[in-house]
Amino acid sequence: MFTGTVLDKETKEPIPYADVFFVELNTGRVTNMDGQFEIEHYHPKNIQILISFVGYSTLKDEIDFSAVSSKTFYLEPTHMELEEVVVSIPTGKLQNENVVSVEQKKITELQNSAPLTLAEAISNIAGVDQNTTGVGIGKPIIRGLSGNRIVTYAQGIRIENQQWGSEHGLGIGEVGIESVEVIKGPASLLYGSDALGGVLYFVDERYATHNSIEGFAQTKFLSNTLGSINNVGLKLHNEKILWNVFGSLSSHADYNTPNLGRVDNTRFSEKNIKTSLGFHKNDWISNVRYSYLSNDFGITEGINYALSNSRKLALPFQTINNHNLSIENTLFTRDASWDLILGYTNNNRKEFEDDKNVAALAMQLQTGTYNLKWNSPILNDKVEFILGSQGMWQSNLNSGEEVLIPNATTKDIGCFTIVNINLDAVQLQGGIRYDQRMIDSEKGLDDMGQIVFLALEKFYQSFNYSAGIVYGLNAITLRANVASGFRAPNTSELLSNGIHEGTNRYEVGNPNLVSEHATQADFSFDYRNEHIEMSINPYLNYISNYIFLTPTGTSIGNTPVYEYEQTNATLMGGEAGIHYHPHSIHWLHLESNLALVYAKDGANNPLPLIPATNINTTIKVEFTSTSKFRIKDIHLQDIYKFSQNRASLFESVTPSYNLLNIGINLLLETKKIPLEMSVGIKNILNTTYIDHLSRFKPMDIPNPGINGYVGLKVKFNKQLSAH
Repeated sequence: MFTGTVLDKETKEPIPYADVFFVELNTGRVTNMDGQFEIEHYHPKNIQILISFVGYSTLKDEIDFSAVSSKTFYLEPTHMELEEVVVSIPTGKLQNENVVSVEQKKITELQNSAPLTLAEAISNIAGVDQNTTGVGIGKPIIRGLSGNRIVTYAQGIRIENQQWGSEHGLGIGEVGIESVEVIKGPASLLYGSDALGGVLYFVDERYATHNSIEGFAQTKFLSNTLGSINNVGLKLHNEKILWNVFGSLSSHADYNTPNLGRVDNTRFSEKNIKTSLGFHKNDWISNVRYSYLSNDFGITEGINYALSNSRKLALPFQTINNHNLSIENTLFTRDASWDLILGYTNNNRKEFEDDKNVAALAMQLQTGTYNLKWNSPILNDKVEFILGSQGMWQSNLNSGEEVLIPNATTKDIGCFTIVNINLDAVQLQGGIRYDQRMIDSEKGLDDMGQIVFLALEKFYQSFNYSAGIVYGLNAITLRANVASGFRAPNTSELLSNGIHEGTNRYEVGNPNLVSEHATQADFSFDYRNEHIEMSINPYLNYISNYIFLTPTGTSIGNTPVYEYEQTNATLMGGEAGIHYHPHSIHWLHLESNLALVYAKDGANNPLPLIPATNINTTIKVEFTSTSKFRIKDIHLQDIYKFSQNRASLFESVTPSYNLLNIGINLLLETKKIPLEMSVGIKNILNTTYIDHLSRFKPMDIPNPGINGYVGLKVKFNKQLSAH
């Protein structure tokens, strides 16, 4: 048995109810009134431990159970926000220790503005935007890049869901997710080909604390879409068995514009189930995770406004079902460890146009992945290596009347090595990677026997690298990185031949496309003391053979024809932020972020779908009342988006706009189950605006108007008797 004691570094007094989290086990303990916690010896040695409590800096340490049976940990008081561990980096470092700058946000924090979808929630992160289709479908954009240039991880595996289509959403439900981590720029070294523009890494909720059962139920109503979002969760940790299960159900009517009425057929619904089972024995830790996500989306084809509040699906519409299964394993061997994650995803997408019972378009995408890593022992307390290999097998099969892309098989394999060097104030990281991608597609014929798709066999390969340094000096952290990335063209870009209903385009692929290659250099400056945090993160990203859609000036029927072409592209810009939390008025938080992107092709023409420069500012007032019914905090958010005057060939400029949101969080304390409440209004002034990244912009359809919301949440936590 290992016993730990958590004390205040200045007063040496015990800290009760501190959160003790074991990174590899994804669970933790809570200290008792004497600041103590215990953990059994059957756990593997060299477990990373994070200890946090409100008003203190997060402490990161490592326990070697073979060497010690007890230890005292000291937390240092601070008035700033707690610093979270970033788990997507293999060594599970705190942010100020990472060579790569990773933006980490809790999902609960992003939900303060009552987003309708997970994609809308993460668009509150500086440098992240979304390309929207109504309010139900949002495709994340990181520093101006989206689609197949962004790799999404959930349940520890790569999520594949036909993300090449601009009318396809994120494909991940928010229930059961604790946080999201965003890597901006090429991250192919760890996450494989396609991570050209960045990575979204969603972290599942941790398991319950030792020998306890935890649960929650919450509901939220939104006035604009007459929508309801309902989530439940249950977590059990009984000795060596850890189990989580979550469920979600949401339903929305057509969204309401400020003055024109509801946008016809923008209704949508979502069902989500997630579960995970974890266990550990001796030197082995394993987690099995499964999720099912079902989405129904109406398809808006023209400018139609109505007063209907119906949620019933109307033609045309699409249904999307996603199954994700992952098996995570960690094996400790002396001072080293092995990680193996196996994944399977099944994405089934159908579009119904003339008959609700007959799918005009039906595509099934099956993907199997593996991710194998060896983490070396730490040599001389300074140097460690990571060796790894990743692979993917993917099959796309059509069964509908229409075919946008042919049946095809894609195979990926890659291997990499990374070295981390710890020189105390200086951290160094470098690595190289080699990837191969093979695409094999079938010949496609129409009803008349004419060839629509040519049979195609393609082979792509690339070497990539990454190098970076982080230097910490008291309150200042400096980072510099250079990284390359590679993305092979997808089957849609190579062979697409048909009308994409959600886009109002007839897209024609180009089988002669070559791989995109990116090189990004970025620098970051971070300053942090007990009152203020400031950061500046400029970057320059050069992409050769950038693939883009361009209009041909012709039409098939009444649908304009677009073709895929290539050019060189340059994207530059950055993010800057400030968080002010003065000790003299500790109830006040002032946070503001600026994000800008400047993008051009080889002929100095603007690239399409580049987000406008924006400033996102939040003022939050926290209350310290101890009454049973009290206000926890009030926040006022202002989002200002500058005009986007740099429009590409088939875009128009977009004027600036300003949105104002307000929200209040309340708490009703009871003896058994506390009740949390949230109320607020989005777009208080009912501003009429059209975002530059809205796919309704060519139809001159405004974004949503005023939206009031109210939410309720109950939680419970019961300690189980120890055996």
